[in-house]
Amino acid sequence: MLIDAAIRVVGRSVDGSLSVNDVLAEASLSTRAFYRHFESKEALVDTLLLREAEGVGRALEQAVASAPDPVAAVDAWLEGLLDVFYEARRVKRARQLYAAATDRERWLSERVTFEMRRMSCAPLIGALRAGDEQGLLRSPTPEADAASIYELALQHREALGRTADRAATRAHVVRFAWPALGLTAPEDSRPRD
Repeated sequence: MLIDAAIRVVGRSVDGSLSVNDVLAEASLSTRAFYRHFESKEALVDTLLLREAEGVGRALEQAVASAPDPVAAVDAWLEGLLDVFYEARRVKRARQLYAAATDRERWLSERVTFEMRRMSCAPLIGALRAGDEQGLLRSPTPEADAASIYELALQHREALGRTADRAATRAHVVRFAWPALGLTAPEDSRPRD
């Protein structure tokens, strides 16, 4: 009840703010009930972020599972990850949750950051491993390769901020990652003169 109430509070908030009192009022629960489940507001926010990351992980798993082969699965994973960065509904929800997480200049805990990366990369690791085993791509270290591809997409988006668009981020990742995987990068991902 507390998690659902917190999601509703954050969703209605203009600035992503979240207070324990607002969550308790929304859930019609007492302070004691809150602290029975969470040691702090930050612990609740971490739980919200992990729940969102689980949803992203499930969506990426479905995208990879529906691909006809490992190469298509890698591409489907990248498209799914880019949805997190560029699909309007997801971007709005992520901004709200991150605003709640960074309240009073608090950054995400290392545990939450690690878990978010782990859940997002797990489907890609499977696709890379299968592709390497089938000789369709080169990925002798799928865990490291998946983490590198994930960070490449994330860092490109963060480096360019609001000026980055989906096509540019995709082209950047493909231009660097596809040759490393032994794949041919499509023409639209090559640098322009």
